[in-house]
Amino acid sequence: MKAHLTQMWQSIHGQSRHRQAESQLRKLQGQNVQLERQLKEKEREIDRLRHQLANCEARLQEMMGTDVLTGLPNRHVFKEHLTHSLKRALRLGYSLSLMIVDIDHLRDINLKYGHEVGDQVLVEVGKILMSSVREIDMPARWGGEELVAVLHETDSDGALVVAERVRRRVSMLEVADPKTGQPIKVTATLAVSNYPLHGNEPQDLLESALDALVAAKEKGCNKVLVARK
Repeated sequence: MKAHLTQMWQSIHGQSRHRQAESQLRKLQGQNVQLERQLKEKEREIDRLRHQLANCEARLQEMMGTDVLTGLPNRHVFKEHLTHSLKRALRLGYSLSLMIVDIDHLRDINLKYGHEVGDQVLVEVGKILMSSVREIDMPARWGGEELVAVLHETDSDGALVVAERVRRRVSMLEVADPKTGQPIKVTATLAVSNYPLHGNEPQDLLESALDALVAAKEKGCNKVLVARK
């Protein structure tokens, strides 16, 4: 009888401990769900703050007039320079050319080797452009994989010579794969438009050069093309 009572007591005690354990487990599960919810809220808050920071950096960069990555003037400053340069060319009666440099397959490089390598390519091509033109020509970062320059007192033939020199130097550029150390092939496609051949407004030259750039890309990249008259 005593043994039976002892067994019953142990059974009841065991069930009580089991219920307590289940209760603690449910409590912990509830706490875990709550913590996961709080974590997701914090992650959303971090994403929102990162987005705000990126916007602030972009606005600051535009106000400063300098592209943070390459150190070149940005699109906003370049457009003003192009406008003033065209007015001066109109007033003094000299020729002026616009050159666009588009790095071939930069997005593929970013995907295959990482954005740090893509950024390095942009920086190095920016250096090539900067050393290939005069300071007055204002080499600049147009955006994405595109760089630009205004070639003062330069007709389309002269601009073609400059563009070919830049293309050739870019094709000789050596950027190493960070994993294997093997060189990554880098090329660029360039397009040129000219005042007075293609108009006397900034938009005229930009549209003509961009059209020529698209045509050059369709021919296989790593080329130089002067816009059609």
